[in-house]
Amino acid sequence: MTRLAEYMRPSAENPQRLVGTAKQVWNSELLQWRTQQKFHCVLWGPPGSGKTTLAHMLSQACGLSFAHLSAVRDGVKEIREQATKQRNNLIFIDEIHRLSRSQQDILLPILEHDECWVIGATTESPRAVFQPALLSRIRLLKLSPPSLNQVEAAIDSGLAHLDSTHTDAFVVSAKSVWNDVRYRGDILKASAGDIRLAWNILESLGAAVQQGGSLEAAAESCKAVFENLQRSFTSKVHYDYASAMIKSMRGSDPDAALYYAIAALDAGEDVIFLLRRCMIFASEDVGNADPQALGLAVSAFTAASSVGMPEARIPLAQAVTYLAATLKSNKCYTAISTVRDWRQRAEQAESNATDPKAMLPPKHLVIAGSEEYIYPHDQPHAFVKQEYLPPGVAKFRRIDGPAYMPSDFGVERRLRERLAQLWNAKQ
Repeated sequence: MTRLAEYMRPSAENPQRLVGTAKQVWNSELLQWRTQQKFHCVLWGPPGSGKTTLAHMLSQACGLSFAHLSAVRDGVKEIREQATKQRNNLIFIDEIHRLSRSQQDILLPILEHDECWVIGATTESPRAVFQPALLSRIRLLKLSPPSLNQVEAAIDSGLAHLDSTHTDAFVVSAKSVWNDVRYRGDILKASAGDIRLAWNILESLGAAVQQGGSLEAAAESCKAVFENLQRSFTSKVHYDYASAMIKSMRGSDPDAALYYAIAALDAGEDVIFLLRRCMIFASEDVGNADPQALGLAVSAFTAASSVGMPEARIPLAQAVTYLAATLKSNKCYTAISTVRDWRQRAEQAESNATDPKAMLPPKHLVIAGSEEYIYPHDQPHAFVKQEYLPPGVAKFRRIDGPAYMPSDFGVERRLRERLAQLWNAKQ
């Protein structure tokens, strides 16, 4: 029999098997696709949320031939070939976020002239990985992971169908596992909202029970199935590894940070995902204590994007170890909350005020040629004391003190001393 996950995949003939946001998208945005106006789209969601299933269902419902490409395996040549063969039909590009910016260019004329209908699938934020020209030509449809209750309902529905079509020993074994409350709970927990993974676990357990002859006799084999799953890269582990890497960099432990980065790669993580986290970390946690950290993270991202795996692990290692070892400051990051708080407090304070200009930039900053504006470069040390904040906001800085308070680490120590000297303030 076909793998359970594939056999139980919902189809256009039985859309009632869809659950969660996949069901909502099928009955709303994709209803328009099927009945009114087709459009190119990217389905964005975690593994097992229904992206591939929805693409198959569209081709079935509309009688279109289906070409399944993968950006991990296929490149520009394969995309061009399928676009020629599949005119007015459907091309599905799995892992579409793996296409480089230059590879994305090949899609633009296809999307512009509707040569065929392109459906992409990604686990990464499209706005972070796609160029603007591509984003303007596609519609983004976001899928969330189904809840454990929805995964349970999908398995219940699937097994009921399986009972009516298959009566072999394997089905009986799989059903016995699922009907055991202990195993059912373990399957749902391990699946973490991934329906395909839930079916795969159930299939492995069913095979173990069939081979052992009974649920009791196969207890050790079933235990081994779950122990092996601990090494699988589920959506939860995906974020656990990244979180551990970031916290280790924040704690200045290069060995631990690199361990989690490489462990994530070995488990199937996308090196680009990890390097995007490094770029964020370079600004949020290193900041101006070491301004070159961001440049190094961006360079590592560019290098990894250019060379691809397995060599991309080398610039990743360089970025991770440097970010872990260098000085840290989150003062830039915390300043964001402070200035946002000033604006909100000022807006609240001025909501009943009679002067609407209290929240606007001072006139000398916006009026060309204003005599009130003093050009800093004409002054000693290229500095002059003048107010730059709106008057309704400036009063809160006088109360709270500066939003950006440089640390005593690295380059920020010099920035702190300079600002204190210029503004005659204790930084």
